[in-house]
Amino acid sequence: MKLLLNEMWSSEIARQLRRRGVDVVAATELPRRYRGVPDELVFERAQEDGRAIVTDNIEDYSRLVAEAAGRGEGQHGVVFALRPTFDRARPRVVGEMVRALAALAESEEVDRQLRGGALFLRRA
Repeated sequence: MKLLLNEMWSSEIARQLRRRGVDVVAATELPRRYRGVPDELVFERAQEDGRAIVTDNIEDYSRLVAEAAGRGEGQHGVVFALRPTFDRARPRVVGEMVRALAALAESEEVDRQLRGGALFLRRA
């Protein structure tokens, strides 16, 4: 599983996950490719890069997942990390996200769960 942390998430999450062996980039680390571009383009580029998107933007990304599925397009999926469990305003959220995403990456079922759809991140 390869991940892209949408721009609302700290790049520190990506750094810590990489130390654990997870293939992850943060949108803020690749500003020309991902930062400040429309969600549709982030989604398209993540698919090109073979990455599942980690976001809390359920409104836009659930629509994009549904539209891609409706067109019969394969996709790498979206991981929704939602409040209150993963509240960006809390200082502890970095560690909580790292633990939860590392556990998800180790799951044998994650690729099947994400293929063509979305899942909701759970606390590890």
